[in-house]
Amino acid sequence: MRSFLLATIGVVLASPTALADGLSLAGSLWQCTRASDRSQFVITFYPGGGVGGGELENDEVSPYIFDASETKPGEWPGRWEQMGLRFTWSFPDQSIRIEGSLSGPGQANARLTGTETSSVERSAVTCTALSKLPKIGDGLVIPKNNHFIDLDQEDGELKVPAGVSLQAPGGR
Repeated sequence: MRSFLLATIGVVLASPTALADGLSLAGSLWQCTRASDRSQFVITFYPGGGVGGGELENDEVSPYIFDASETKPGEWPGRWEQMGLRFTWSFPDQSIRIEGSLSGPGQANARLTGTETSSVERSAVTCTALSKLPKIGDGLVIPKNNHFIDLDQEDGELKVPAGVSLQAPGGR
């Protein structure tokens, strides 16, 4: 399953540069760091407006999961929008929203900077483009209070059926 996910994501995100036309975020993958606690996560901007992501630890990304019971195949609960160099990335099932801007579009050192707002905190974030997805680990359970927890903990409740946010659209 993990190798399938990596292969399908690679097809969706494969391009000579993360920002092929120098301006659009469509099809790009980013590694972000929170200023508040230096934790890291990955986000992607799927062509068509969908989003994906996951928490990064020990060079392994644990994908955010979402309730897929109300979505059609190829549809995502999260969305992103871009107006010039400004963007908004929103993943409602995890109560995450990032608003920011793109600097250095089309360059190897392109960056996203902005503010992440979640149900528990607000933090400045800085992101750099990734050319490939890190190894995929286990998904994260969405607990009742919207905090992230590990699958081994018992106080969370997995919404069923769940989609994996780093799986290519239509691949669920």
